[in-house]
Amino acid sequence: MAFAQMPQQTIEPADPASVTDTEMEQFAGIFAELQVMNQQIQQEMVTAVQDEGIEVQRFNEIMNAQQDPNQEVDATQEELETFAAAGQAIQQIQQGAQQDMQKVITDSELSLPRYQSIMAALQNDAGLQQRLQEEIQQ
Repeated sequence: MAFAQMPQQTIEPADPASVTDTEMEQFAGIFAELQVMNQQIQQEMVTAVQDEGIEVQRFNEIMNAQQDPNQEVDATQEELETFAAAGQAIQQIQQGAQQDMQKVITDSELSLPRYQSIMAALQNDAGLQQRLQEEIQQ
């Protein structure tokens, strides 16, 4: 199932050494809140798909087939229509979720660009990942 995410743009990763303890504490709080939100969003998307009358597994099969030209899936016209309706419901959930997630960040003491640069730095820095884990566990 599609994962609700912040928009992807080219973000310059923060220098891990420049991330202060205060920033890491703020980042960890935001990160944890966004994780909870993401779990809720995932459940909303599952419910939306099921409410349209299609099972999540079948929805994913059709979605994967549409995204991969080498994969085929037999789908009836009715299934394709149900798939499209579920896809629209998911898109609406994701748009709202993206706005809500950005608001969580912008309402914090960290700026959105700083949050994104710390997130980018986390992707490749084990030390920063460890600091985040320690902060979350506190």
